[in-house]
Amino acid sequence: MPYAAQSDLVPLRLTEAELVQLTCDDNTATVNAATVSAALEEASGMVDSYCRGRYQTPLQTSDDVKAKTLDIALYLLFRRRRNAKNGEIIRQGYDDAIAFLKDVAASKASIDQPAADTPQSSLSGPEISRRDHHLRFKDRHLDGYV
Repeated sequence: MPYAAQSDLVPLRLTEAELVQLTCDDNTATVNAATVSAALEEASGMVDSYCRGRYQTPLQTSDDVKAKTLDIALYLLFRRRRNAKNGEIIRQGYDDAIAFLKDVAASKASIDQPAADTPQSSLSGPEISRRDHHLRFKDRHLDGYV
């Protein structure tokens, strides 16, 4: 279940016309609700992935969680339009949300949620031993692909 809804995007982050531009792929001049829903689900999943080590997920409804979800979803919607100019404000909002969530995961920040009794799995995949460290994927391997 996403932490924000399409109805939160329009008054809080976008105009209706902007949301149509970001989601309409078939010239109907209407918002593609499935695209919005997918972005909100993905953003909510990202929030969960950073928070599940300290908090029981799914998280409870809160303004903090909704705001971070909307910032990430907005970035995801702009990113799907390769020719859309990702404004500095949108990119900064995304970067700020991810930085905050990283701080939450590292116990440097907290959100308005009750702490989990026992940390949940981060679903980050298998652990890699030190001897297999050279097999770990690194961002530099993306050079030339992005």
